[in-house]
Amino acid sequence: MRAQGPIHLSSARDTVDLGVRMGRLLFTGAVVGLSGPMGAGKTTLARGIAEGMGIEEGYVVSSPTYTLMQVYPCGDRQLYHLDLYRIEGPEDLDSTGYRDAVGPGGVLVVEWVERQPSVLPAENLQVLIRYGNDGRELFLLPAGERYEELVRHLLAGQNTP
Repeated sequence: MRAQGPIHLSSARDTVDLGVRMGRLLFTGAVVGLSGPMGAGKTTLARGIAEGMGIEEGYVVSSPTYTLMQVYPCGDRQLYHLDLYRIEGPEDLDSTGYRDAVGPGGVLVVEWVERQPSVLPAENLQVLIRYGNDGRELFLLPAGERYEELVRHLLAGQNTP
């Protein structure tokens, strides 16, 4: 499947809502890479994903720029939220412990993935957010059958696979 988009998002609420739908569709072991300029809405989309995954009460998704990775309990799964903005190279990346987040029980969302694309496994979903004329434009780049199916369901407005 080729890149899908642009999906036009005219407000932060639209971004959260799309993230909620995406979070409901994400499967355990999923890896989502978020790219876009500062302030484009990467953390806002991650907030929606957490909401869609059922983030537990009392947790608030914020940018992990200084902590590098934050973990949020979402029912029987964990959302691992990694930010690569301050990562200088492979050694810094390895020190985040992100490899433990990929696999059973977790979903990994990576902001600034373009800084260290090696974090992405062969099958993944990349999301590019850019400024548009009236809000934001979002593009989905699925790699792998499961991610292609997820994108089909997302674009069809379905909340479950």
